[in-house]
Amino acid sequence: FGALPEQERMANAHRCWSWFERRSGKADAEAATLLAAVDQLARRQPIDLARVAVAGLSAGATMAAWMAARYPERFCAVAMHSGAAPGSAESAATAMAAMRGRRPAQLPERSDLRSEDVPNMPGHSTGAALPPLLVLHGDADNVVSIANAAATVALWAQALDARPGATRTVQRGQRYAARVTEFKTAGRAVVVLREVVGLAHAWSGGAAQCSYSDPAGPDASALIWAFVARQFGAQAPVKRRRQ
Repeated sequence: FGALPEQERMANAHRCWSWFERRSGKADAEAATLLAAVDQLARRQPIDLARVAVAGLSAGATMAAWMAARYPERFCAVAMHSGAAPGSAESAATAMAAMRGRRPAQLPERSDLRSEDVPNMPGHSTGAALPPLLVLHGDADNVVSIANAAATVALWAQALDARPGATRTVQRGQRYAARVTEFKTAGRAVVVLREVVGLAHAWSGGAAQCSYSDPAGPDASALIWAFVARQFGAQAPVKRRRQ
């Protein structure tokens, strides 16, 4: 099963998720609402809550990462496509600088998160490991700087004590090439960075008739699903390091 939640125009004129509204608490409120939607779907359909992943594009990508960092025990994987680094803005006034890669990424504080804030997860662990992360970003993106991809990957890899391997270039047919770097811990790739050469601010490999979509890129949908599927049978990640 899959859920494709949409932001209401009343909440954001551009229908973007409010990942940047951390100071007001709106980012956390929207993350909690999206998590509640997952639980509502699980009550209606036979969904294994141990096999839930979250992914998004642009503002949705940053919100996906924020949700995974805020509720790491609820997700087996997270995928960010062309998003700003999580925690890099705290208001609308700082969002643009964050999108340009000029503000540091940071994980949310977990000490103030109560068990009742996590739907259907009594007694959650505040030391839970971050879920494995896949980051896709185009190096020709002039809306959200690719610097955000590197910042997010560095933050996640540090938290999971993962070390980078050699970067390799992959290309399938006439699609754009991608530089791929895997960060591993205990021999397992827990963070993967795919920098797509020539891709602007668009869903890689998407339909030509859709906005913010480039069919010439690698198939992001297939890459995300393959990454998520690998986590279904994987062992739990190492404990998250104290920051």
